[in-house]
Amino acid sequence: MSRPPDDPLYLGFRIAYPAGLAICLAWPLALQLMLGTVIRPGAAPPGGVIQELGYTFTGLTFAIAFFVTWRWGRVRAGFRTVDSGRRRAVLVREILLYSVLFELSSLFGLCYYALGGPLAERYSRGFIALTTIMFFVFVPRLQAWRDAAQGE
Repeated sequence: MSRPPDDPLYLGFRIAYPAGLAICLAWPLALQLMLGTVIRPGAAPPGGVIQELGYTFTGLTFAIAFFVTWRWGRVRAGFRTVDSGRRRAVLVREILLYSVLFELSSLFGLCYYALGGPLAERYSRGFIALTTIMFFVFVPRLQAWRDAAQGE
């Protein structure tokens, strides 16, 4: 089913989703390729400190996912009342905000790798991969925005 080219939600989605995809797919992929080659780990401090840091990063990653889910629920509930001229801006803002928040998981992975040494590489790669996974799972698709605009 083709969409009319002047549909503001469609145009906003065509701007924001590829930009968010670049943030949450291209950059983490580049980081994955650079780990161990361009980016070298530091000397590993005592194991307990790094393990606690990993738990903290895991909790923060879950908190980000929870926050995005909560925020999308709030935006979806009020999206119908937003002026139709502003809906495109809201859509773009929200998708890019979610993408930047998910990118924090890659930052956590990079920090964990730099501080944890070679033993932390596996977990660091997991944090970096979570960025892309969270983008595909939590960023609403165009149909979800359309449904929200109609109040469903």
